[in-house]
Amino acid sequence: MRKSLIVSLSLFLLATTAQAQEAPAGFSRTLGATIYGSIPLVDTLPVVDPGIGGGVYFDYRFNQRFSLTVEAFSIVQDGTGPSGGEGALLFFGIPTGTLKVYLLKSTSKFDPYVGLGLGLYFLSEGDVSNSSFGVGLGAQIEVGFDYYLSDAFSVGVAGTYRAVGLINKLSGTANATTYMPYTLLGKFGYHF
Repeated sequence: MRKSLIVSLSLFLLATTAQAQEAPAGFSRTLGATIYGSIPLVDTLPVVDPGIGGGVYFDYRFNQRFSLTVEAFSIVQDGTGPSGGEGALLFFGIPTGTLKVYLLKSTSKFDPYVGLGLGLYFLSEGDVSNSSFGVGLGAQIEVGFDYYLSDAFSVGVAGTYRAVGLINKLSGTANATTYMPYTLLGKFGYHF
């Protein structure tokens, strides 16, 4: 069972790679900016309101079907409920990496994709000194699309779910927390 699953997955990846067309020469790299709207899905400490933010990204398109995006972003949120005194909590993703699979085989203005990624994340202390800060690793799933305005410029929309484990102190009890936001993002890219 396990061997047949591995063989099947290997054949699928080989077939999709063999059918993939090369990205247009000179346009395999993208430099861009994003704007974020973040909604917490699980109330863990600190409990936060929805927030906004932005970031920058670099994308390298290996061929028509696969790319790798490296991104840095920041989202600002205020505390609510038991974390009501917290203000200006900053959530950073520095860096995050996402491997994307584009769903269409041929070049089109509309280019949908799905992606899986990992990242290094930071949560700042905020206005109250109560160990709300944290550093940790997380995983993400992204679904979105790019729309090409021309060969050199695109806009896009995506939704990203992140599950992040944050360590906020190295001794004592309750030294870790989770952060699980759903992020809606808009992006603008320059292809070169």
